[in-house]
Amino acid sequence: MKKILKISTMLACTAFFVWQCSKDDSGIEPVEPVDPSGQDTTSQDTVPAIPQGEEPHPDSVAKYAGLRAWKATAGLPQTFVWFDDWVGTVATSKTSMRSLPDSLTIISNWGQPKWPLTATRKTEMKYMQKVKGTKVVVTLFSQKCGDDVTPTGETPDPIYSIGNSADIAVIGPAIKKYAEAIYDLVIENGYDGYDWDYEPQGGGGTNPLWQTPTQRKLFVEELSYWFGEGATDPARDRGGRKAVSRSLLFLIDGEIGIRGRMDKDWLSYYVDYFVLQAYGGGNLQGRVSGVIEDMSDWISAGRITKEEVVSRTILTEDFESYATTGGGVLNMSSYIHTADGVDQQIGGFGIYRIGMDYQGTTKQYKFLPQGIANIYSIYNTRKQQQQ
Repeated sequence: MKKILKISTMLACTAFFVWQCSKDDSGIEPVEPVDPSGQDTTSQDTVPAIPQGEEPHPDSVAKYAGLRAWKATAGLPQTFVWFDDWVGTVATSKTSMRSLPDSLTIISNWGQPKWPLTATRKTEMKYMQKVKGTKVVVTLFSQKCGDDVTPTGETPDPIYSIGNSADIAVIGPAIKKYAEAIYDLVIENGYDGYDWDYEPQGGGGTNPLWQTPTQRKLFVEELSYWFGEGATDPARDRGGRKAVSRSLLFLIDGEIGIRGRMDKDWLSYYVDYFVLQAYGGGNLQGRVSGVIEDMSDWISAGRITKEEVVSRTILTEDFESYATTGGGVLNMSSYIHTADGVDQQIGGFGIYRIGMDYQGTTKQYKFLPQGIANIYSIYNTRKQQQQ
């Protein structure tokens, strides 16, 4: 993130919908569509309330069946936000995930604490997941082995005290334990995945898990046993690790294709999404080409294509700095990569500190819905052209 310590306009035609669903092709009855602006088509007053600690109301689950089916579409571009100030009590507030547009696909909990989540937060998250089909992941810096997994007041396991060692005999057991501990906490708290904020040059300080090549390579490998497609590959030897209980997203954000970069020997083809902090919106082509370069050895080996790399890349803007103008977010949401011998729509766009886009007077978001309209308009147009 920016601070460790601390092209299309909106569609005017309301007949065009971000997602469509018919019984013929999905097996479920049509439900109310989502407006291309990304705003809810149903007022908050008509959404059944969720009693504290209870399951989402079955009527609301059924109502959004089409939305959930649409979000599960293979190859669908993602809309992503880092969500801070999360409380989860007042639905029409920037502190509630329920205030976010229906069409948003991934929310990352950027605020504190990451865990344990309060009952109120868990209930709201369950609503977003089960009713709207939105994935909720957690972002951790994981700057050194053992960060964020020891309960407050308890002494960290001595196994995590590996410093900046590159000795596999020392770091292997520690990083293996750490990756599994992250997985266990993600499952325990009900998240849908993990986002590693990787900033070896811009983060400042001494951070061995970021800055020691042997450690970070092993960390990505160990994470891939718990998150991403590598975790659920039935043909993969898990080396005695327990089986995962469900599929989870694996995201890496930060210095990807720039500055510290991803090392080419990482098992990065197991990563679901590369989230670029393309703050300011300059040189988007260069930023995406940088990801392709980081992945070039795996591309040459046939493990992944350039098109797949672009479709896994999410461009994000910093609303701590650009909330007033939107920065480059609308260009990001409209971006199509036409360099490096490919013609591929970007895999998604996003916003850091989405609460700063919330307009208190209208109780709506300003730039996020416009970006959502852009990316799915382009997606639908290109899909139709390819048929």
